[in-house]
Amino acid sequence: MTKAFGKKAGLFAAAMAFLLVAFTASAQRADGNINGNASPGDKVYVANTGTGLKRETVADEEGKYRFRSLPLGTYEVKIVRGEENVLNATVTLRPGGTARPPTPQAGDAAAGADPAPSPAPPAGN
Repeated sequence: MTKAFGKKAGLFAAAMAFLLVAFTASAQRADGNINGNASPGDKVYVANTGTGLKRETVADEEGKYRFRSLPLGTYEVKIVRGEENVLNATVTLRPGGTARPPTPQAGDAAAGADPAPSPAPPAGN
């Protein structure tokens, strides 16, 4: 009975050591993700403000987009629908985390985006 207890205690200790190593490894991740929603086909751009790293993708048929395993830091997120800029947002990635920028709504124009030009006044006025 003592041998059986010793064997079980050894297996338990090994399992605990494995879990501790696995937890420590995941806590030391040096990357993160940016996931969000837009309209299907929207172009999504991210740029790390500290390093200049840039990535781009297109929202899938459900309007979802994902940037995985990005270096930690602050990112500018821009969503373009057709020719219109519909979102400018800033997110910060933390180790192993996922940042979620706001979702632009149909018809939204991003703050700071250039508005459409005004029509020219009629001739003769």
